[in-house]
Amino acid sequence: MSKTDRTGQTFEKLTVIADHGGAQLQCRCDCGREGSYPRAITKPSYRGPKACPWCLGSPCEECGTIIPYKGRMPAKTCSKGCRSIRAARRERERYDQVKDTNDFKAKRADYLRRLDDAMAADSKLAESVRETRRQAVRDWRERQLANPELRGKYRMRAQQTEQRRLERIRSDPDAHAEHLRRQRAWYHALSDDEYRRIFVSAREERDRRNKHSD
Repeated sequence: MSKTDRTGQTFEKLTVIADHGGAQLQCRCDCGREGSYPRAITKPSYRGPKACPWCLGSPCEECGTIIPYKGRMPAKTCSKGCRSIRAARRERERYDQVKDTNDFKAKRADYLRRLDDAMAADSKLAESVRETRRQAVRDWRERQLANPELRGKYRMRAQQTEQRRLERIRSDPDAHAEHLRRQRAWYHALSDDEYRRIFVSAREERDRRNKHSD
């Protein structure tokens, strides 16, 4: 028995544009996209999609690009780049939620103590950790230099945080004296390379930036 030609028939958003009698129908979605769909869409019992993957898709949480529906749980992002951005955003949100809790502060303090002990016992580890921290600072500075607005916000926030910290220290004579002692000890412990990197190179870099901005 020959199959009924379904050309021209519409099933929700899909209109059959070619029926060659096989298991697949060539359809056009209301949005204009064309594709092959199973002949079963013509049956009342069919429970599958009756629209193209883009019309059934969902927007990327980061850039808004429509992610085509593929018959499973919808993806949250459209690309590896957006996935990385979403993961970083969610981690920042999680950190903002826990950073002021006593439990987080206690765990972080314990971690830093253990890291300091490990660095004191292993000079190679200590240098590796310091270099990782220095690289993170360099990367952050590069991002700031590339974005003047970001740099301005960061500098203002850093100045306010430092001002509050110094006010707390100065309000306690013992804490202030200890702070000065540690600063002097740190300064005198600097190697020639460290001194040049922290003071001389930083000053030269500021001078170059000021010269270019004039």
